[in-house]
Amino acid sequence: MSDTSNPPKLASAAEFDARLKRTDEERWLASRYSPAPDRERLVAIYLLNQELQRALHTKEPMLGKIRLQWWRETLEQVAGAGPVRRHDLAEELARVTAGRPDLQVATLTLVDRYDDVLDDHFHAGGHQPGVDHEARHLAVEGALMKLASLALHANATPEQLAILASLGEARLALSAELPDAVARWASARKAARKLPANLWPAILHLRDSVRPAGPLALRGQMFWRVITRRL
Repeated sequence: MSDTSNPPKLASAAEFDARLKRTDEERWLASRYSPAPDRERLVAIYLLNQELQRALHTKEPMLGKIRLQWWRETLEQVAGAGPVRRHDLAEELARVTAGRPDLQVATLTLVDRYDDVLDDHFHAGGHQPGVDHEARHLAVEGALMKLASLALHANATPEQLAILASLGEARLALSAELPDAVARWASARKAARKLPANLWPAILHLRDSVRPAGPLALRGQMFWRVITRRL
């Protein structure tokens, strides 16, 4: 269950790249700092995340759960040896994750974290402000950061994965203006300096200020993060 169209000719890697640039320029720009195979993997993962996000915005939570189940089954096909549903993003995921069965658990965990959010929506009739529900939203971002980091570096350590997750969660907490967000973000930013250079493309899009005005300013800010290793 996806909004991605399936023309007779499926999308190319360049078309997926352009799609992410159009819909999430900052993550797209961050992915430029990774080698081509990793970059294509990141692009596909971020587009998958966009598909999963749509589950939270359906008219009824049950429709969202149906969408997530469709993707869960499709991702199991992607990781298996059999055929994959004819769907442009599913087939791209199968291509860029070939030989990386280690990504299956992290990918399905991302789906599960979205499912946790939808469970709350289902029982509460929609998004409800509160510590427990906000924590589920933060867990989604943490799962995405772990998946992105594994896509870049299969041997990322548990400590590195924890730092990546804390960065994603802290940045979302900052956006949501949660009570402890500023302290969490400061701590996560400090820990980020322990990360090796090959994991930084997963975090370069994170920032604590408003987006710079104009594409050149955005690129300049991201390059500054690369050379200073500071968010």
